[in-house]
Amino acid sequence: MKISLIVTNFNGLALLKKSLPIVIKNSPEASEIIIADDASTDKSLIFLKKLQKKHSQIKLLTQKENKGFIVNSNQAIKKCQGQLVVILNSDITPTKNYIKNTLHHFKNPKLLGVGFAEIGHENWARIFWKEGYLQYEPGEKISKAHITAWLSGGGSIIRKSIFTKLKGFDNIYHPCYSEDLDLGYRAWKSGYHLIWEPEAKIYHKHQSTMSKFPKRFLNYIKERNRLLAVFRNITDPKLLKSNKRAILLRVLFGPNYIKIIRAAKKQIKNHPPPIVFPKLTDKQIFNKFNQ
Repeated sequence: MKISLIVTNFNGLALLKKSLPIVIKNSPEASEIIIADDASTDKSLIFLKKLQKKHSQIKLLTQKENKGFIVNSNQAIKKCQGQLVVILNSDITPTKNYIKNTLHHFKNPKLLGVGFAEIGHENWARIFWKEGYLQYEPGEKISKAHITAWLSGGGSIIRKSIFTKLKGFDNIYHPCYSEDLDLGYRAWKSGYHLIWEPEAKIYHKHQSTMSKFPKRFLNYIKERNRLLAVFRNITDPKLLKSNKRAILLRVLFGPNYIKIIRAAKKQIKNHPPPIVFPKLTDKQIFNKFNQ
């Protein structure tokens, strides 16, 4: 299968200078490397155009105005020529054979994708239901491939056809948080599979553009999107009932939570319904991660 690779960027010149040479060197399987620049105002494009002259597989996609990670990623993946697409943030550097070590998993036609193993945080993602909310945590450390609840939007390889069928990352979660969790949940509910591969190793320097947002704003978005993940994905009546009780308690002990509820409902009103093709129930999904 043909493989494309995208690196998303917004004002990440310093990161690109460090990571791109390693990305190019350690990604020989990729027939094209697309840098999806989200209207950077630093000198990223000058650097990328110079690099493009040295490496014919590099292509540039640019936004005229900043669209955010979700839109920028969806548009870049849509334009990829490969059946498989590697997704990397600009602050990630991959190790040798990281792509090669995932490819055998794609013999399964129902596989959406494979998550890479972040060195120092080698964990698959576990989800469960507790206290009225969809919860998540790192799974136990293991040395073999394992199912995972979602694929990181900054370090994974996906099958384009399934990603496209599910309409990719949902922009209702703009600007950040929960879009990859949401996509993973919709994929599992639609009968697809997601794998974490410990031999697909990457380094993550955690210097993404999210650090440029005020901490208070990010906490607000995180809480809003945590609630949206329930509203958009959970359909089990008992689970929804427990969520209503949890919301009531949060309002009673923290009146500011009303703002979170209103913000989540406003997002729902302004966005189309999620794309999902239900085959598994909520409880069936959770049971997969409780075995």
